[in-house]
Amino acid sequence: MMGNIIRTNIVLGVRSYVYPIYILIGLAYGLMLMMFPERYLPTLVPIFILFEPGLVGFMFVGTEIFAEKKDGAIGALSVTPIDWRGYIAAKTLIMSLLSVIGAVLIMAVGTRSLEGISYVITGAFLVSVVYTLLGIGISAKYHDLDDYFVPIMGVLIVSLLPFAHYHGYLRGEIWKVLYLIPSYPGIYFFTAPFEEVSTNALMWSAVALLLWAGVAYYIAKIRFYRYAVEGLR
Repeated sequence: MMGNIIRTNIVLGVRSYVYPIYILIGLAYGLMLMMFPERYLPTLVPIFILFEPGLVGFMFVGTEIFAEKKDGAIGALSVTPIDWRGYIAAKTLIMSLLSVIGAVLIMAVGTRSLEGISYVITGAFLVSVVYTLLGIGISAKYHDLDDYFVPIMGVLIVSLLPFAHYHGYLRGEIWKVLYLIPSYPGIYFFTAPFEEVSTNALMWSAVALLLWAGVAYYIAKIRFYRYAVEGLR
């Protein structure tokens, strides 16, 4: 059953050009990074990688949800034997794998190196799982991109704040609350190819992202069933 759901999602994603465009964005980011001097890459590459698995994925999964609502594919989940939880899992897995491909393209093209790529792959996958699930849960209530625009901008702004704190631009004890944002643990994975990051920091970052994945799945499960499958407003 899961295999059928995954194949169907891939066919729909390719046919609607969502998945090819998603990968092309990763390539475009890599080409953009080639224009910057090498000394800027340790700062810019992590930001670009976060955009690919996290923020772009958050937007694209919402776009897919809207399209499948209009096609009646999601509404059919309430009257077919297809498990809507399997639908969420399949969508998350596909988007996360696409994010890994995009992140590898950013590294390979933008830095002309794959040194430390294992950190990037791990971080991209975990961050994408979190943001895809959040995207499914939040977008389930909306019906088009215009309504979804405000949540996208809110997530974008909040998710970029940890970079300002990480690089010392936001000082003071109050800003330590930014550690709770899921993009923060992702920073450690994305900067590991460029600077020394302790194993302990990477381990706790993975734990934080796994905890966030659990929270995001709970949000997605509740809201997707209520607003997308049942069609409540």
